[in-house]
Amino acid sequence: MKNNVSLEAAEAIEEELLETLRGREVKRGKAEEKVEEAVREVLLELLDDSFDLAHALDEASEPPVMFLMGFNGSGKTTTAGKLGDMFEDMGMEVVLGAGDTFRAASIEQLEEHGSNIGAKVISHEYESDPAAVAYDAVEHAQNEDKIAIIDTAGRSHSDDNLMGELEKMVRVNEPDISFLVVDALAGNDVLEQAEAYEGMFDAVIVTKLDVDESGGAIISISERSGKPVAYIGTGQDYSDIEEFDREEFVDQILD
Repeated sequence: MKNNVSLEAAEAIEEELLETLRGREVKRGKAEEKVEEAVREVLLELLDDSFDLAHALDEASEPPVMFLMGFNGSGKTTTAGKLGDMFEDMGMEVVLGAGDTFRAASIEQLEEHGSNIGAKVISHEYESDPAAVAYDAVEHAQNEDKIAIIDTAGRSHSDDNLMGELEKMVRVNEPDISFLVVDALAGNDVLEQAEAYEGMFDAVIVTKLDVDESGGAIISISERSGKPVAYIGTGQDYSDIEEFDREEFVDQILD
């Protein structure tokens, strides 16, 4: 974990840890145990697993509209398929919106996921207006009583044109739930991503934890964004998505 936590998060944890330990009496031979207890306490305070999907859907408009945003390669499109499959398993139909009209093969990738999970995909031509794609997907969801899951183009904070497109998509379609999708392998780059999308997302999904199990990205994005981690991706299968459990996570990294 130590090699994959941002300096900002590490310093915040250190400060909280010192504050937590200051003034505590420690019996001889119990120092290591007390430090581990304090680390656990600090991490549980830092991490947030409070995202409640059922509540979010209850509070959503009709139809519920869900956006996935994040940098290129973070796993947004695959996560759209996983979420769609999860909803289908729960007896709720979905429509997938191919809002990434810029990346080569992104539409075909989403269409493949749609075919695999039995969900309709709404798409336009490449370089078309992504806000219009999302609008058509939401309209289909409304007519067919479905949940709209909208994939968006990967972008960076420095890409003003693509950020402007995303802001237009949000303004036109008013998503009820927006997830920032980040890659567990991104390391310190998650701070840039949190900054790029600040104020635009409700919760975080961390992907590729099967490749990097250290958990540093979860700690870093939690400290920087202050948003709950909703789900973690643990593999390539559609079933490889889990609700984030902070106590289970802390147990694993302290084991």
